[in-house]
Amino acid sequence: MIRSDAKSWPPKYKVRRFHRRILRFRQWLTRHIHISDGQYDYRFRCETVREFNRCLKIFLKEPGTVDWIDQNVKPGEIFYDIGANIGVYTILAASRTGEKGRVYAFEPHGANFARLIDNITANNLQQIVFPNNFALHDKEGFFPFHYSSSEVGTSDSQLSGSRDVSGDENVTRISELKYATTIDHLIDSGEIKAPDHIKIDVDGNEILILEGMRHLLSGTHRPLSIQVEMNDPHKIRILEFMKDHQYRLTHKHYTRSGSQQIKEGSDPETLSYNAIFRHEE
Repeated sequence: MIRSDAKSWPPKYKVRRFHRRILRFRQWLTRHIHISDGQYDYRFRCETVREFNRCLKIFLKEPGTVDWIDQNVKPGEIFYDIGANIGVYTILAASRTGEKGRVYAFEPHGANFARLIDNITANNLQQIVFPNNFALHDKEGFFPFHYSSSEVGTSDSQLSGSRDVSGDENVTRISELKYATTIDHLIDSGEIKAPDHIKIDVDGNEILILEGMRHLLSGTHRPLSIQVEMNDPHKIRILEFMKDHQYRLTHKHYTRSGSQQIKEGSDPETLSYNAIFRHEE
């Protein structure tokens, strides 16, 4: 513990200089990772093992998400990354939309949002990516945002709810009063442009966010494709909601871990997966 009163400091502030050097050394240890897929280059700032792994496994953890972005997002299009975390897929999408496109990244977790901004600037995408630190919901207002962890790169924090994707009670480290709104309100107010593609991965609140974009899904500028993380107990509800809005499930893909569990004999329907929906027209 460092005391701040003057009497606690030895002559010439040796202790203070020592701690300053430790902090500078810690800054020096921060890694800036450069990854290339042969066509695009990506840069990420990493201070923890968790975010280092998240960036390093960008093409391994969810290869289906990478393929979906690579095959569908075109120059000049609008992409929503809802549940952006530190921005791995935000950066991938922005590389493909180009300067004439836009990516709106939504991440309510404070530490993740700070790193999201770092990664946007590291890739010089400030004119393409618009980060948002509020939450999305099926209505407007202020709601408790429960942190499962305050560390960078973590998941399972949730607006209002306090259960993880498997339905188990999450341990809440701290709760923050967070403003939330709907996609329909943001578009109708002119704050954001309607999307061509949407990715939703918010650890359990996917259905509420979808219900907050009813006008978008029924309007004249419907998204071309929507990827939604599917977790119990909302899988059936999401499938019915999307069907009611003339979106059909065209593809599903699992994480690397999920695919391994299936190979070992697990029932695919008991596992979380990413569903890709397209409008029937």
